[in-house]
Amino acid sequence: MKMKASSLVFSLVLGIAASTLTNSLPENLTFNSRKILAQDQAPSCPLPPDIAITFRNSECQAVTLEKPQTFFRYYSDENYKKGRFLTTDQYTTNVEVIRNLALDQKWNPPNQATKVISVTLPAGTTVYQGIVAPQNPADCYPGGGQQTFIKDSRDANIQWGEGRAITVTSLSCR
Repeated sequence: MKMKASSLVFSLVLGIAASTLTNSLPENLTFNSRKILAQDQAPSCPLPPDIAITFRNSECQAVTLEKPQTFFRYYSDENYKKGRFLTTDQYTTNVEVIRNLALDQKWNPPNQATKVISVTLPAGTTVYQGIVAPQNPADCYPGGGQQTFIKDSRDANIQWGEGRAITVTSLSCR
């Protein structure tokens, strides 16, 4: 019992000494701390994980639009014309879209990005913006394009333009 009490006192004294020492060190002095792994850090995107992961390193920023702003949505199936993923980037070919927005062609149904529509969101809309994360295989779907996510694509105040065709070329991906 005496040994446990003395080691407790020693631990307390050591802790107080370490605390005093580190509080008196210059501010610009740093110590090598353990390496922080990505999974140790909380993602900086305030969206559910299944959405946040579509942004590079799960990083996005919530932005409330101060004035109406126009974005673009690329699609091929009319049933998916009005969706929650938008971009500020304008592309001329579907392959640019597929690669930069990492549209995996194994998804069902695949988005072959044969059309583009302009989408104007009203002032006051909160959007989530960041860079598109890659999909596997990353040499086919590297991402890197700008991505904007909206929580409700059915908002009656959203102005959906008319879709128009873009140049379609074949994607060569191994």
